[in-house]
Amino acid sequence: MKVLAIDTSTMISTVTISEDDKIIGDFNVNQEKTHSESLVPMIETLLKLLGLELSDIDLFAIANGPGSFTGLRISMAVVKTLAQVKKKSIIPISTLEALANNSSSQNYKVSMLDARGNRVYAALYSPDLKEEIIKEDLYTIDVFSKMVNEMGFEVDLVGEICKKYAHMFEKGRILPLNFNTCIGKSLIKLALSKKDCKYDLFSLVPNYLRKSQAERDLEKK
Repeated sequence: MKVLAIDTSTMISTVTISEDDKIIGDFNVNQEKTHSESLVPMIETLLKLLGLELSDIDLFAIANGPGSFTGLRISMAVVKTLAQVKKKSIIPISTLEALANNSSSQNYKVSMLDARGNRVYAALYSPDLKEEIIKEDLYTIDVFSKMVNEMGFEVDLVGEICKKYAHMFEKGRILPLNFNTCIGKSLIKLALSKKDCKYDLFSLVPNYLRKSQAERDLEKK
């Protein structure tokens, strides 16, 4: 089975391809171009380098949020188009869960993404990721760190924003930079564990966790 995973939930565009249980290609770019400019060429380039056609892909995996509203919309549109054309299935994976999967220690996992204004998209997972101890949601960093500290667990802090807020976690461990981004391999692993799950292609939408700024501005009016 060949799986193609896509993530554009942050500034990094990621395309990863696996064959059976082996990662055969992993393409990550952090650049000023928008995901709409880089994503499709990245997919085409990686397939070409591997000597594959899009028709060779058996399953698509996507980080469906939370994260950048624009990035999530772009990747969702692309992967739904590819899956529909090739009549393949899509497995949506939480961006925060995939981040947590980057850590393989026996500590609990705190995944965080910057939501600006001292807010984070965040969740706390058990060491084996089988339990979401604190559900993924939008939190102020003060509220979320207090919730984690009250649990008393030693935790791995996963995500680029974690270094900024590490001092707020009493038993938090900052991970090296290679654990905090580029979740394509984790998307592959989690998608394979859910490969028999069925998701309706047409009802799949990004998990934003909050309304867009435009929606909030409209409500104010």
